[in-house]
Amino acid sequence: MVKHLHTVGRPIVSDSEPVNGYIGTTMDVSERKRREVELRDVQAELARAARLAMMGELTTMIAHEVNQPLMAVVASADACVSWLARSTPDLDEARQAAERIARNGHRAGGIINSIRAMAKKSKPTMAPLDINEAVGEILALLGSEFHRRNVVLETRLSADIGRVMGDRVQLQQVILNLIMNGIEAMNTIEGRPRLLQVRSQGNQSGDVLVAVSDTGTGLEPDKMSRLFDPFFTTKAEGMGMGLAVCRSIIEAHGGALWASANPPHGSVFQFTVPARRAGDSVPSQGGMDDSHGES
Repeated sequence: MVKHLHTVGRPIVSDSEPVNGYIGTTMDVSERKRREVELRDVQAELARAARLAMMGELTTMIAHEVNQPLMAVVASADACVSWLARSTPDLDEARQAAERIARNGHRAGGIINSIRAMAKKSKPTMAPLDINEAVGEILALLGSEFHRRNVVLETRLSADIGRVMGDRVQLQQVILNLIMNGIEAMNTIEGRPRLLQVRSQGNQSGDVLVAVSDTGTGLEPDKMSRLFDPFFTTKAEGMGMGLAVCRSIIEAHGGALWASANPPHGSVFQFTVPARRAGDSVPSQGGMDDSHGES
């Protein structure tokens, strides 16, 4: 059995001798260490549960997004057969149709791989990441949801921000959660546009900032301080874990997540993560737990 010990000591100094021995104590902290490991395991399971709950909510739109490239594959295959079946086959058109088949096949595979990565229990992978690309993948996944909910999407993704060091799946979980919260905040809005804006930019500290704003019902001032508390939710069907998990993920990346009003209507959620700088090394895979995320 492995024991964890914490030792504290100091030298005994006298006038006659610089060091006349040492005095100290040793404490067994094995139980504390064991509880810390258990806490990390529980946090990891909560994060995974939050992801799976969200994936359940997204089942319909996922099916729609996967169906689109598959239908495009079928259409391109039919076109390819048609071009080849001519008395004088049009090889150029057939080749273009075949290229579309390959392109849409890869797109469908990418969607499925992204969904599998979000749903499975896997260790975080810290690597250089293009945050704009990560945002774009989530927006593509939610394309049909914007249409179904009559939401106008506006993106302002700065092209001159650097890469960040992070776990792609975890950061996309945060982005997905914030966007879905913004969409749901506008469900009952009538008489004004349902506008969701996603933007990225660098800030004065050299970090990369991502902001998701909506024109929904806004945040109640008396609940602002509790938004990121575990099990606190403003949704009738919410688990109260999404935003808590999101904040923990962002803080584990060395960043910050906060919310504010978006005058004249709605709210804005923003997070920062440090930009990757020259000379940064890839940290150990055990350095961050798959933990902590929904309001």
